[in-house]
Amino acid sequence: MPFLVLAFAGVLVLVWRMTPRRPRPLALPKGPDPLVSIVVPARNEEAALPRLLDSLRSLDYPRYEVIVVDDCSDDRTAEVARAAGARVVAGKPLEAGFRGKQWACWQGAQAAKGEIFLFTDADTAHARDSLARAVRYLRASGADLVTALPFHDCLSPWEKLSGPFHVMLLALTAPYARPRPGRVFAIGQYLMTTKSAYTATGGHQAVKDELVEDVPLANVYLRAGRELRVIPGERFYRVRMYATPAAFLAGWRRNFRAGLGATSHAATVEMVAIAAALTGGGQLFATPWALLPPVLAAAFCGWRQRRLGDFHGLGAVLAPLSLAVFCLVTALALADMILKRPLRWKDRSYPAPA
Repeated sequence: MPFLVLAFAGVLVLVWRMTPRRPRPLALPKGPDPLVSIVVPARNEEAALPRLLDSLRSLDYPRYEVIVVDDCSDDRTAEVARAAGARVVAGKPLEAGFRGKQWACWQGAQAAKGEIFLFTDADTAHARDSLARAVRYLRASGADLVTALPFHDCLSPWEKLSGPFHVMLLALTAPYARPRPGRVFAIGQYLMTTKSAYTATGGHQAVKDELVEDVPLANVYLRAGRELRVIPGERFYRVRMYATPAAFLAGWRRNFRAGLGATSHAATVEMVAIAAALTGGGQLFATPWALLPPVLAAAFCGWRQRRLGDFHGLGAVLAPLSLAVFCLVTALALADMILKRPLRWKDRSYPAPA
């Protein structure tokens, strides 16, 4: 019976964490539109850049520049970026102590002329009104750093079935709760900050040796007393993060490894409850009541995933499969941490963090 109670609690946690709150009205900012510098770190991204740069050219915001930092690419990244009208910064060789993406972002920020910086990835495509909406929200809310939820492009069957995985992942980071160190949603695909806050906190230099940059950067802002917010609404940008199952496992293994050390105890307890909800608390054959939590949790995942990507409803029916993948990725990340394995990413090898 305690496991069944935990399963029902898991349904409530899932709904609570993944239901958007109605945003309070914000006064529209006055004054001229500030210049925005869009910084794109790019290492061997000639295939991805055309879609991104096409979307950036279509933005309806009046004042922005696009900076592509060519991070010592071996392909035509720089040529593709220049042909699309972007300003290309030739990245210097990786400086000691930096991870590759942080180094590229830091160099882009030093070259930027704007009052506001937007860091985004080469595998994204931005909605036409996204920049105007994001700048308006940043200025009206008084935030120092804002981020936005991605909308996932799913081109293959396995991607279309992965919706519950992303719902569970977001539930753990609590994007609709008030952010605090150790429990914060931030994603490097869309990080917008004022130049003044970036300079004051140290920006990417402050997180130069982290496995990933987004959540650690958000924590730096929060610990400095800076305001972080998740922009209300969806479809600011589209992304296809990983094209193959192997890339999916490798990418999330890295991200989970980075996040596990900073995960709050509350998030761990909530994930156990969500797992119990999707499995009926292990009591599926003991009582008919045990069927209710998995049905409710799957139905909620099916509804919520429609706002997060091109996911298929069958993925919600197979939500326990997403849970199994989630557990596998967690186990692999834990093994990497315990064994202090070096990280290999973008053809670079990094020692395990202390």
